[in-house]
Amino acid sequence: MMESLWSKIRQEIKENWKKEPEIRSVIEKNVIEEQGFLDTLATILSNKLCDNFRSQEDLQALFYKVLNENDTIQEELVTDLKTYYDRDFACETYLEVLLFSRGFQSVTAYRIARSFFLEGKKLTAKYFQNRIFEVYGVDIHPNARLGKGIVVDHGIGLVIGETAKVGDRAFIFHNVTLGGTGHEGGDRHPKIGKNVIIGAGATVLGNITIGDNVNIAAGSVVTKSVEPGYTVAGVPAKVIGEAKKLL
Repeated sequence: MMESLWSKIRQEIKENWKKEPEIRSVIEKNVIEEQGFLDTLATILSNKLCDNFRSQEDLQALFYKVLNENDTIQEELVTDLKTYYDRDFACETYLEVLLFSRGFQSVTAYRIARSFFLEGKKLTAKYFQNRIFEVYGVDIHPNARLGKGIVVDHGIGLVIGETAKVGDRAFIFHNVTLGGTGHEGGDRHPKIGKNVIIGAGATVLGNITIGDNVNIAAGSVVTKSVEPGYTVAGVPAKVIGEAKKLL
């Protein structure tokens, strides 16, 4: 699947190379055609996340090692990229997701940070969590669990707490918080099912369960569990009908 996706991206590069010479320098800086998809993704992320402590070259080698050695991350990020293309109506090419999507890049970087967290390298993981926030405005704790095919539209302002879980193919807009209530420790964050849509500015608080195929309207505050297949809206959120799937 990765090979076919990379072949498609290379074709998009050729088409845009002729059509839009203004973008050639951006492509040249980020895309390493002869080395492949993982090298290119490592280059893009390292160009974004390098700082005074970690050089671009250092991070590129580190990110490539993580991506190349972790089959689970490879499957997740390929599914993420394909889902962006399928579900984001503003998206016209895989290439633009790879180069410009803050949501895709920040979630991929989170997956790398999580790999360090799972190895017990918690300070390293939280260093990257902090850099992801500084660069993308997205704060995902490396212990949070995100499924495959996650689409974070725009990305800015997203907060996902330490014990949160997000199911496959969730579609999350900007300024969303999956947080705790501040009144309990331990397992204190929401559990989001598959194919859930969370509208802009929505807040979901506490160790509650949001069932599969739920739609949460923009600006809602959800503090109670929601059964699968419903739309909720309001402050506090209430069921207003059955959910309509995006796709």
